[in-house]
Amino acid sequence: MRRCLRRVSRAITSSLTTRLALAYGLTTAGILVGVAAYLSSALGSQLQARDETELVGEVLLARHLLREVRDEAEILADKHRFADIAMGHEGMILVVRTRQGEPLIMLNPRNESVPPLRVLPATATPDKAQLQTWYPRNGVPSRGMAALGQVGGTGRAVEIVVLGDAGYHVALMREYRGELLGAVLCGAIVAAGLGFLLARRGLRPLRRMAGDAAAVTTSRLATRLDVGGAPEELRELAGALNGMLARLQDSFTRLSAFSADLAHDLRTPISNLVGQTQVTLAQRRHPAEYEALLESNLEEYERLSRMIENMLFLARADNAQVALGARELDARAELDKVAEYFEAVAADRDLTLTVSGAAMVMADQTLLRRAIINLLDNALRHAPAGSTVRLAVEHGQPGHTGIRVANAGPAIAPEALPHLFGRFYRADPSRRNSATSTGLGLAIVDTIMQLHGGSVTVRSEAGQTEFELVFPDTLMGTEISNARGLRPSPFGRGAGERAGGSNRDIVS
Repeated sequence: MRRCLRRVSRAITSSLTTRLALAYGLTTAGILVGVAAYLSSALGSQLQARDETELVGEVLLARHLLREVRDEAEILADKHRFADIAMGHEGMILVVRTRQGEPLIMLNPRNESVPPLRVLPATATPDKAQLQTWYPRNGVPSRGMAALGQVGGTGRAVEIVVLGDAGYHVALMREYRGELLGAVLCGAIVAAGLGFLLARRGLRPLRRMAGDAAAVTTSRLATRLDVGGAPEELRELAGALNGMLARLQDSFTRLSAFSADLAHDLRTPISNLVGQTQVTLAQRRHPAEYEALLESNLEEYERLSRMIENMLFLARADNAQVALGARELDARAELDKVAEYFEAVAADRDLTLTVSGAAMVMADQTLLRRAIINLLDNALRHAPAGSTVRLAVEHGQPGHTGIRVANAGPAIAPEALPHLFGRFYRADPSRRNSATSTGLGLAIVDTIMQLHGGSVTVRSEAGQTEFELVFPDTLMGTEISNARGLRPSPFGRGAGERAGGSNRDIVS
């Protein structure tokens, strides 16, 4: 029995249609119960008021009939005239007796005991306020009245007692309530059935939406749910699901491209390592040749190390594992340190570095320097000899600080600009710079700015390319601690070595 009840309970709770039908049926039942209770109470009150009015009317009618007879003998001879008073009134008792208690009229079908009641004088007009409570054998509180009436013109008074047995009305109300309860139950069942049909029909768009969503596979990520044909209540859900599908499609596309680019970029250094090692080991070599091989292999190992470290940083950022130690920094001082760090590289390439502006910035120092160095390294690699690479900082739009890195050189194609911050993306399709670039530098810059709640933009036209980092002055909801200890190296392995120095020189 318990197992059966558990199955029924699971079946009910697992179906939204059944839940709605039950909720609709229970709500309807509650409303019907309330209406039935009100109607029952109202009917009981009306019946009681009518009975009380009839009791008072019967006393007045008995007084009127007494005035029409000459004496008590005529009352005894014409009892049917008084018997007509109680006709049609089930449970009514009528007693007319002398002041000495001798009965003249006794209409008491159930032989109830006539209780002693306070008697109204003949001159008093009876009304509901003079009704008194008495209890017949069934124990139901009932109402009654005793009053004096004058017989004809004799001036003698007799006592009139009119009692109403409320047991009949109690039985009537009990039967009425039973019928109401049956009607309520039937109404609730019918309402639940109609609710089930309506809910099933109303949830049809949801089932259709579930079917469309189930048809989405990795090969059909472009499928979208029909928002226009969905009910208004489901449009927000359909829009959210379409947004999720769009993000999944974008992530899947980026992941596919990322995997292809990763395989390409890892294959090159590994092929170099394997090829050079196989050629060298093909025959016995002089120790100097083996040393040259190891030096060449070391460069490839360092490149692989930089690529893996950059990928690890991006993976940690994607999974919210890079916490910020944000504080207010002197942006001009940070730019000066980075420019000083790259002076040797700039001089070797016949380039000039300039720094201008002054402002404070709210940022993580290590990540700020990494972003600036990635942009500056990119600018130095693309700037033509004899040109100037400019670094500038200023308060731009209200509540934000901007850091710009600009260099001369060929403009970037407009169709390439939206993809510059993608991972492993290179504007040069020939990848001729793949030996010195992993294609992750600008993606790391974009990730760093997202961690700060800022943005990075690029403009390239008329032989001038400018990147701008925009930092908000306040970091809302930023975690100001590095609880997980996952802070990456600020520049990646090899940046300091290319610049002719050590990373420790600039991080300190």
